Formats: sequence, C-alpha cells, structure tokens
Amino acid sequence: MNQKQLTKLKKLGIFTLQQAEEMGLSQQELSRQVASENLKRVARGIYLHPEAVLESNVGFQIACARFGSKSAIGGLSALFYYNLAEQVPSHTWVIVPSERKTKESGYKLIRTKTPLEKGIVDKSGFRIVSLERAILEGLKFVTKIGERIAVKAARDALSKKQTTEMKLGKAAKELGLEAVLGKYFEVIGP
Repeated sequence: MNQKQLTKLKKLGIFTLQQAEEMGLSQQELSRQVASENLKRVARGIYLHPEAVLESNVGFQIACARFGSKSAIGGLSALFYYNLAEQVPSHTWVIVPSERKTKESGYKLIRTKTPLEKGIVDKSGFRIVSLERAILEGLKFVTKIGERIAVKAARDALSKKQTTEMKLGKAAKELGLEAVLGKYFEVIGP
C-alpha cells in the first residue's frame, strides 16, 4: 500500500472492500494491513483507517456502508437524529430497496418501494432521510414505529417550526404519500 492510497483511505475513514479495490488494493493486501494493525476491520467487508477523523454518527456510516449506496438512515433512527423521538433506538433503522434483506443483528430494515433518491440528505459518510420524509414515513410505518411516537414527532416538528405543513404536503406529493398525510393531517395539525 503506497502513501497516496493510505492518504485516500484516511480521508474516507470508513470504507468498503469495493472502495479499496477501486483504489487498487486487493483483499489480501487489506488482510495484511489489518494483521499489522495499519487498518481496522469493523465488519465483514468494512474497514477503518485508525487515524481517520470520524463524525459522531459512526454507526450510521457503518450501516450505510454495509447496506450499499442506495440505503439511507430512516425510521426511528431518523426521528431520533432530528430530536423528534425521546426513545433511543435499540437498532439502527435503515431504509433499503424492497428486495434487500439481512440477518444482521443490530439493524432494522425498512424495505420500501418509495424512491430512495427523493427526500434524502447526504451527510458526512452517510445518507439520511430528510426531516419531512422521516415524519411521513413515521406515519406510514406506524405499526413498526408506534402511532404515539409518529404523531408526537410530527406535532413536535410543526410546533418547534422545524418544518411547515406546506413542506410536509410538498414532500408527501413528491414521495407519493399524500394518503398517509391526509389520514393524519387533522391529528398532527396545530
């Protein structure tokens, strides 16, 4: 591994085997670097440069690396991230394409047909649903999240002026979730 590759890996922080291979590093080279403690193996196919500067949301970065570029943090994890849920999620909630499955512990997958390009915010090292999408999907998945938590999150966001009814309506139209918003509109309104 040359200095240029090492610098790139340090800048990435958490990276996948595929990203390393794109830089010209083989799986065998990564294994040697892990054995000599120049790199750390976080999970299968996911690595970390030990001197990398990491954000506080390392778990989100690992989840997005594990489930691919189309995945995003959502559900209760997103509501907690936006300070709309008091309950600390016991799992990291990840929104993935409808065909994706896992047996990994520590993750709660929400398989969706709603486009994963809309209502997504790119953060440093991970993707997360926007505040409006988090609220709308909370209402959509009330059986998974809990109706009380989802409705309270929507009310809190509106009362704290983190979003507006107009923004929620626009996001609902963009995501095809108008029926979900319509069902709860009177309940969450001021």
